[in-house]
Amino acid sequence: MNNKNVSFRFLWIGQTFANLGDVLYIVGLITLIYQLTGSAMYMSMVPFFITMSQFLSGVFAPLIIDRIRLRGILAFSQSGKTCLLFILGWSLFSSFSYQNITVVFLLVFMISFLDGWSTPVRNTMVPLLVQQVDLVKANSFLSILDQTIRLGAWSVGGVLVVWLGNYQVIYITVFLYFVSSIMMFMIKEIHLNNHFKETNQTSLPKTNWVKIKEGWVFIWKTPAVRTINIMGVMESLASAVWVAAIIYIYVEEVLKAGEEWWGYINACFFLGLIIGGFISLRYNRLVTEHLSHVIVVGTLIASVFTFVFAVNSIPWLILILSILIGFGEQLGGIAQQTTVQKSTPHKELPKVYSAQYALQLVTYAISVLLLGYLTELWGVKMSFLLASFLLFTSFMFSFLNRKHLNAVVKKQVST
Repeated sequence: MNNKNVSFRFLWIGQTFANLGDVLYIVGLITLIYQLTGSAMYMSMVPFFITMSQFLSGVFAPLIIDRIRLRGILAFSQSGKTCLLFILGWSLFSSFSYQNITVVFLLVFMISFLDGWSTPVRNTMVPLLVQQVDLVKANSFLSILDQTIRLGAWSVGGVLVVWLGNYQVIYITVFLYFVSSIMMFMIKEIHLNNHFKETNQTSLPKTNWVKIKEGWVFIWKTPAVRTINIMGVMESLASAVWVAAIIYIYVEEVLKAGEEWWGYINACFFLGLIIGGFISLRYNRLVTEHLSHVIVVGTLIASVFTFVFAVNSIPWLILILSILIGFGEQLGGIAQQTTVQKSTPHKELPKVYSAQYALQLVTYAISVLLLGYLTELWGVKMSFLLASFLLFTSFMFSFLNRKHLNAVVKKQVST
């Protein structure tokens, strides 16, 4: 087994531990803050601080990327999160009070800021650690891992909080972060070292502002990447209908069913994502050869079944529709991810992913507020109809720009 295969194994194992820890950390922290303060406002501030911190991290990530190698960024990020979370757990356990709540949220902000580097850097390292022909296979595999953790870890976290307690869950997360840090340090950087040496020798000095905007400029000037990101904005706006608050209202007002159906719908949606990942993994060669078609068809599937979801009120059919929507989104998402990786030279990829990550975060945050307001104003059905319209617009945009996406299959980006 060569160094690339070994390094890819360390990458996905480390990220799996980190992702599991991220979920347990949020579950433990939110429930602990609510128990200690009794304030729903403080509890809701946790995801707000996490989102805003990760957005800022994505914006300023290019400044770090130009100074530290990718493996180093992942290792530093994860080990830093481990230390900060240990301090957070110790402060909550020893002397938590309203007086030091600011310190708690400062630590949450710092942990999330470091975490904001992980996703762009991981996605950048994938095409450096696997062959071009195996990109769909690798992206599908990573997506299955991510979605499986998202599907199961929230439930596991809730059980652990009840069984062991909040503090213990946070310290379990510290252990998971520690193992992830070790995995990051074990990634071999033979190829990355050569790449960065070459880049550093040929690059001219740049201002910080130029470094920050490089990824954004590349996205706008590259037709395939620009197409993917415009689609991503529309799809991020649409994805807000799957937040807990809107699904809860849908179950109550449209299905007129019990609260447990909120969990069933979410579970089926994530099941669809996992199925889409397995299909892409099984037929990775076919997906690789027809990236543009997969993007178009996946987006159309999500749009059509979201519309049917909006106008339907039969509980069992809603579950099937949720699976189909998740399947379509995953199928198109994996193809979009691969398209970006194939369309972008390696030296530009970290900055492109950082810009893309920041754009997705701010779009999603805006859409959650917007769709929450529209749900109160027009009703939950209208929110799903709007989501369907946004997905259909994304489908039409990808269809009209498929010549840019088709060019990716014929073009091999130099490493």
